[in-house]
Parts: sequence; C-alpha cells; structure tokens
Amino acid sequence: MRARHQRKARVADSTAALIEGPWTHRFVSASGLRFHVASAGPADGPMIMLLHGLPQHWWSMRHLLRGFAAQGFSAHALDLRGAGASDKPPEGYTLPMLARDVAGVISALGRQAAVVVGQGFGGQVAWTMATRAPEALSAIVPICSAHPGSLVPKRRWLVSPRAFAQVSALRWPFALRRWLTDEHAMAALLTTWVSDPAAIAPEAAHIYAEALRIPSAANKVARMLRWPTRPLIEAGHARFVASARAPAPVPVLQIQTDADPLLRWTVAPAHRLGGSDYTFELLHGVGHLAPEEAPDVIVPLVVDWLRARGLGSE
Repeated sequence: MRARHQRKARVADSTAALIEGPWTHRFVSASGLRFHVASAGPADGPMIMLLHGLPQHWWSMRHLLRGFAAQGFSAHALDLRGAGASDKPPEGYTLPMLARDVAGVISALGRQAAVVVGQGFGGQVAWTMATRAPEALSAIVPICSAHPGSLVPKRRWLVSPRAFAQVSALRWPFALRRWLTDEHAMAALLTTWVSDPAAIAPEAAHIYAEALRIPSAANKVARMLRWPTRPLIEAGHARFVASARAPAPVPVLQIQTDADPLLRWTVAPAHRLGGSDYTFELLHGVGHLAPEEAPDVIVPLVVDWLRARGLGSE
C-alpha cells in the first residue's frame, strides 16, 4: 500500500513547471498546440529563443534568460512539445517537427526571425532549424550539442561509454518514470553531467523531477531522446540525416566544453556543416550543463558575437 501511495503522489500537473522569477509566463499557439514560454527583457529588443536540453525543461535556461534580458534582448525560454507546461500530443517528436514548432512559436510571438540558442537536445533542434526553417532564424548557437548529421554513424564515439549507457537508458519511458521522477536519482544524474556539482541549484533536482511527473511528460521526453539516434535503415530518418548535412545558411556559434562527459569536444566541431559564417568556441573546465554552470561566460560571449554581426542590442 505504501509503494502504491508513493507512486500516486508522484503525479503532478503542468503548473509544476511554472516556477516564479523575474520573467513572465505566457502561452502561445503554434502547430495546433499550446506552448509555454517564459519571457524577459524589453519587448522591442532583438529576439533570442532559448531551447532546453533533456530531461530538463525551460528552467534550465533561466540564467541565460535573465542574462540576455539584462543586455537588452527580448529573451524567451520555451518548453518544447512534450516537456514542462507545453502540450504533450501523441505524435510529432522528431527533430523536423520540433524545428517547425519553434519557428511557429517565433511567429506567434510577433517576430519573423530570432537567434535560437539551444543546449544539448535543444541545440540539435537549433541545428535542424538551419536546414528546415532558416527563414525563422537570425543565427543559431548550439551549446554542448552535436550536429544531427554527425550522430550517425559516429554516435558511439562522439560520447563516452558511460554517457552512451546513460542516454540509452533514458530513451525508455519506464526508465524515466522509475528513475528520474525520484529526486535523489535526478540529483545524481545532474551532478555527473557537470564539472562542479556546486553549480547545480539545491532545488534543481526537485524541479526537474516534478516536471517529469506531469502526465505523459516522461514518455514524451523518452521519445524525443530516441529519435535522433534511430538507425539509418529507417527511410524517414535517413532522409532527414542526409538533408541535415547541408551547410547552415545562417551564422553559427557552436559552443562546446572540454569537461562535457556526454560529448567529446575533440569530435564535436561541425566546421563543414557550420556554413560560411561559423565560429567554434571551447569553454574550459565546464561540463554538459553549461547554461547552469557558466552563464556569466556564455552570455557575454554570445552577445559580443551577435553584435559583431549587427544582430545585438547596444
């Protein structure tokens, strides 16, 4: 009875993802769905769209949200479909569909294009937008994120054996539900993905685990994690990988870290796929969760890079 009661108590609703802070929570419609966005900064500033990694949600980008807003940008942290407080439809958890979602949200917020900054899986969505929705982009900034076109067939040596085992386990809904809805397990995972465990906020494990207790959230996050690494024998995925290998038609700033336990920085650079305006920056002593570990480094780096291209606010 006790175990059954504990499983029932773990259910949460979407308000669990609406954490208060110096931002405004709003909902917009795109792709026939309702998406949650946390917004900060002047409404008329250049737009930056922040895309979270997995198994997190928008809150992982909170430091960047505040930092870019303070620099005069109209900053928005989005919950991807299936995550946080956004809708969780039964289908659509592919990188092309997620890219279209983000383009639709940018339009719903009243802009034609935005700078898209994504960490981890969110970075793969940003990379995908460069070939699937370039009209919605001013530039992209993938952080600790391999280009989708490089994941197959290199995926086994892009990451460490331990990381490959971790991510493989997270691709299954029962693993997410039974493991990462537990705050202690979530805390253990987060601390293995950073170089300095002190960088993780004390409340982070609770916040991320609680969001995965929202009905269907764990299942949908697992589906997103599975899709980028599907084998090439699946025709639809093979076509996507082939199209994704086209050089990006917008400016690209790829940020990688040398202490990332998931992605080996020596094979992460995407020079050929980055297009004609490609910059690679390596952060030292920072792990996979760079937006939580090093926001004071990332924000000025990105702002200076954007201003050099006339895309930033003075």
